[in-house]
Amino acid sequence: MDKEKFTSENHSGIFDENNEDTAKETSERAFENEKYIKAAAAEARLKNISSFAMGFLCCMLLVTLVICGPALYKSIFKHELDYKAKQLAIYNIMKDNYIDDIDIDEMYEGIYLGMTSIPTDRYSYYMSSEDAKSYNEKTDGNYVGIGVVITQNRELGGLEITTVYKPSPAYDAGLKKGDIIKEVSGVEMTSESLDEAVDLVRGTENTTVDLVVYRPSEDREIEVTSYRKNVEVSTVFGFMLENNVGYIQITAFDGVTPEQYRNVLEDLKKQGMQKLVIDVRNNPGGLLVSISQVADTLIPKGVLTYTEDKHGKKQYVYTQEEHLGIPLCVLVNGGSASASELLTGAVKDTGMGTIVGTKTYGKGVVQTPFELKDGSIVKLTTSRYYTPNGTCIDGIGIEPDVEIEAAEDFVMPDFNDEDAVIDIEKDVQLKKALEVLANGA
Repeated sequence: MDKEKFTSENHSGIFDENNEDTAKETSERAFENEKYIKAAAAEARLKNISSFAMGFLCCMLLVTLVICGPALYKSIFKHELDYKAKQLAIYNIMKDNYIDDIDIDEMYEGIYLGMTSIPTDRYSYYMSSEDAKSYNEKTDGNYVGIGVVITQNRELGGLEITTVYKPSPAYDAGLKKGDIIKEVSGVEMTSESLDEAVDLVRGTENTTVDLVVYRPSEDREIEVTSYRKNVEVSTVFGFMLENNVGYIQITAFDGVTPEQYRNVLEDLKKQGMQKLVIDVRNNPGGLLVSISQVADTLIPKGVLTYTEDKHGKKQYVYTQEEHLGIPLCVLVNGGSASASELLTGAVKDTGMGTIVGTKTYGKGVVQTPFELKDGSIVKLTTSRYYTPNGTCIDGIGIEPDVEIEAAEDFVMPDFNDEDAVIDIEKDVQLKKALEVLANGA
């Protein structure tokens, strides 16, 4: 208390003449205390203002939550909770009322299928791990089996062999197109046993499989043992036609297609090819990397296509400098889709050939497979692709330069069949392409 009084008096200007230095020091301390007091007061005012601001903001947030809380809750959480509750409700109903036992795995597989079933997109879907394995084999163009394509034949009550690849174990074993598979490894087959038959026929390389087939042309059953091996599906076939016109049919753009195409092309060049027909009728498409390697030889170096995703990001695909530089026709029809349309659009936009046939299918979107940990795949449409001139043909297709319908009784030859031949008189679209080339296209 005395110290405070002393300080106050000295601060008022009363000095002890006999102790001037002490008075001076005391005055300086008093000045510093005054500065401290002012700073503390300012800090207190700032704290009061900050506390008021924080209090105001908290009040406003509380008011917002009271007024908008239900709407925010509904928009953020309610839908998710509703979906889960509905899923559980359906499961309980089925568990309590369905006549047979419920397979939980199958139920969830169905849920996954439903999640990827987009009404406006026929190309996005879910694949189980087993289906994903078959999908990968199909796009690669390689699988371990005997080398046949089979389909249901309800009339004869079995599975009909529609294609025997050459070369293949099935071809070596004497199986023929039209044979009806009745048994595989002792298991009886019906027209509904397609998936089971595929699983039984395929297996480990260098093992054998026993089949019983019915051959309608001979009206008898035949027992056949075939070995299994890695089968490469033939997707490219080439022939030299009159007037040094090469003909190349591409049935799909699989992983094996580029090498097969190169081999066929080199063979035709050795035979003196001067003009070329590329046939992609009924070609459903395939891999972008495969089509780009084929396109390298058909259009000059430059943009083959570009894709654009939902964020506007563009990715360009370019051809290399391997252009053949010879007259070209491309045969198309309503079965020409996706990658085959990409090739057709690039040839048309660059003016490197004449498109002959009918309007193409019109699939101008790209699907990306996303593999999950269990081997299953979610295949989603992730972008649209465009021709070099910036045209997206999705849902539209490509109009040919020369339009001509196929004859009503014409069937595309399957060159895996050893009896298949090119019949130019029946194949009026090919005949027109040859006329276009002869007239200087």
